[in-house]
Amino acid sequence: MGWLSRDFDQSGGEVGTNAGNNHASLDTRQIYMPLNQRIVKALLSRSSAYAWTIALVVGFFILDLALPLGVAAGVPYSVAVMASMRTGRIRFVIVITFTGIALTLAGLAMSPDGGEYWKVVANRIMAIFVIVGAGVFGFHAISVRRRATRQAILFEQVRRRRIQDANVQLIRSAEARSNFLGQISHELRTPLTSLTAFAHILDEKSDTLSRDRIKAHSEVISRSARRLEVLISDLVDVSGAETDSFELDLTTIDLPKVVSDTANDYAFHVSSRDQELTVDIDTTNGSSYRAIADSARIAQLVTNLLSNASKYSWPGSVINVFCGLEGDKYIVKVTDRGGGISREDISKVFTPFFRVDNAEVRAVPGAGLGLTIVKSIVELHGGHIYIESEIDVGTTISFTIPAVIIDE
Repeated sequence: MGWLSRDFDQSGGEVGTNAGNNHASLDTRQIYMPLNQRIVKALLSRSSAYAWTIALVVGFFILDLALPLGVAAGVPYSVAVMASMRTGRIRFVIVITFTGIALTLAGLAMSPDGGEYWKVVANRIMAIFVIVGAGVFGFHAISVRRRATRQAILFEQVRRRRIQDANVQLIRSAEARSNFLGQISHELRTPLTSLTAFAHILDEKSDTLSRDRIKAHSEVISRSARRLEVLISDLVDVSGAETDSFELDLTTIDLPKVVSDTANDYAFHVSSRDQELTVDIDTTNGSSYRAIADSARIAQLVTNLLSNASKYSWPGSVINVFCGLEGDKYIVKVTDRGGGISREDISKVFTPFFRVDNAEVRAVPGAGLGLTIVKSIVELHGGHIYIESEIDVGTTISFTIPAVIIDE
């Protein structure tokens, strides 16, 4: 039965730990406590309950031997059992209960209790029932108190954990906001600097510049303006996804055709980086299926995936796009032969403004919003997105879109 007291000691220990911070203030109060109150407090303490209980058991046993108590013999021992409850130890309550039963039976043989023998036996049996009842009540009361204590401790732990989680979230939000301001200011400053510098050159030296130089400067300004436009568009999309204002123009579309057309349109950008783009469209058993989707958003997410694959792949490598039907959903895969993503970073790539921290990635311009937008578009269509990657081998990003059967 030692386990019964051990687990309660553990819960009681937690309470004592939580109350330890108030120990000094309690000691200070006790110094100024009147003497009579300190005496009462000492007599009613848990440590005193052991002495009181043992004294009651011994005293009642002596009385039981000296006096013909009859049925009342069980009452003193039950009082001792009730007193043992103050200790808060189930094991001690059980020990006192069985001790009371044993002493009651011993009193049956030793007490000068008068009367007919069957009445004496009946009285002692009734006394035993009284003692057992007191023991069961004590066991139940302490068990209930334990559960209440554990629940209170658990509630307090949950409350503190929630407060800690809320504090962590606040810290992360503050850090994210700070990182956001730093990232967005950097991303905006680069094209803005080019715009300002080359616009100033054209304004101040247009008379002395050759036509080719003017054309080159104008192209820099145009590229910077397009970069700003893309960045602002991405920011609007990310903001819309987070505020649930990201709307879709849903229609019935032939998703493999949209993917194929988008990939073919992007092939020129891939070839300009000395890379090859292959498109694999599997239409087996797919002629009667369509997707309820926004074709412009599907094209946007495929373009973002191809852009990422091309930017982070080596020259001369092959980028593959696959689209096919698996069960009741379309699956699209974009595979590159680049540097890959580490396992630790895979879980972070969908975080806004996250970029892998290495020189090769930092050398490629970007704000780290493309995959965040891709994930939002896929999830708004009821699909899922997955990443498989291996360092120095390549990366495959797959997403699914639900397919529906159309009436012929």
